[in-house]
Amino acid sequence: MKTEFSEVLQENLLFWNMWNIAYAYDLLAKNHEGYEAHFEQLREMWDFCWKAIAAKHINPDEFEQVFGKTYPAEFDDEGAFLNPGDILHQTYDDLRDTILSEFCITLLVGAFSTIYDGITSGRRYGARAGELPIEVLYGIAASNGLENEFRSLPIVQDELAAQAKLLQDLSLPNQYTIQDRHLYRNLELMQSMQFIEQ
Repeated sequence: MKTEFSEVLQENLLFWNMWNIAYAYDLLAKNHEGYEAHFEQLREMWDFCWKAIAAKHINPDEFEQVFGKTYPAEFDDEGAFLNPGDILHQTYDDLRDTILSEFCITLLVGAFSTIYDGITSGRRYGARAGELPIEVLYGIAASNGLENEFRSLPIVQDELAAQAKLLQDLSLPNQYTIQDRHLYRNLELMQSMQFIEQ
């Protein structure tokens, strides 16, 4: 899908990234008990991005005010955060992928980092954004013992088809909003499998 990504208009990059974040974010929104501080910080970035998509404009001062609480993230040689100044960085290394909320937080911290890096650098960003919902689906499938049949699961096939359709649309100017966060996805399939915590 990297070829199709190269056709995405610059003005649609933020939507592409947020569309791919939506599944993990929605799961966390429903399952953030005990992680309220994490969720609040992620929600602030989520809300900012959707507001910017609807306005087709990123206010640089507001962007820095919202994202600057968490990013830029700096790591040491072992991959640990240097100077972890917020709840997301302070707890990041302790988050487990066997707990749904922690799994989603980890994915979202990485995804918002990609958005931050892309916007601040002015370069194209999100070439690998489509991997995030696949990682979410794999985590859910693995928690159900379905790793071996992952590729053939209807929910995975639906996600890949939805990504292909959306990538075609993103080569043209469009007006997207938060209501489009699951565009082309089968919501019944998305809710057909639950994460089983270990």
